[in-house]
Amino acid sequence: MQHATSSRDTKTAIHRAAVDLFSTQGYDKTSLREIAEQVGITKASLYYHYSSKQELLRAIVGTFLDDVFAVLRQVEDLPWSPEKERELLAAYVDVVIAHRSTGPTLMRDIAAVLAAFGDDLDILIAQSRRFQLWLAGPDPTPADRLRAAAAVETIGAAMSAELDLGISDAEIRAILLDAASAILARRGAPITE
Repeated sequence: MQHATSSRDTKTAIHRAAVDLFSTQGYDKTSLREIAEQVGITKASLYYHYSSKQELLRAIVGTFLDDVFAVLRQVEDLPWSPEKERELLAAYVDVVIAHRSTGPTLMRDIAAVLAAFGDDLDILIAQSRRFQLWLAGPDPTPADRLRAAAAVETIGAAMSAELDLGISDAEIRAILLDAASAILARRGAPITE
């Protein structure tokens, strides 16, 4: 069992090093050799875990996608209510916070992510639209749908901005949840210019 823990620790270290290097110098400019050196292993050892840089990117981003899909799928058979809205919005915020180190990588190297995920991203976009439509509430107006999209995008944009805030995850969660909820609270409000 010691080997399994060691292997998991090595994969975690590889993920951290890859995210750090992808975020600072870009996916294309980062080599597997550099990642291996940062972890303190040989390139051959890295190949034991990942056969290519694209497989490594899929593993890193795939964890985020799995977690976000788990939240987005919850709306499929769930009737909307203010309580459920807040609960699912909080779950979405939690996923974004947990994977915030992946955000800059996604935004900086979107072409690499698209190449690595293709159809999975199309599914994510469709699922995200269903989530936003659910957040818009029962019988939403076009303005309500736009507000729901803005609430979700506000969370993602805030976490992909690479801000060094110096505040706790709990404070970040509260602020993001309040910001998204404030946008949604205007549901049904008339459009003003």
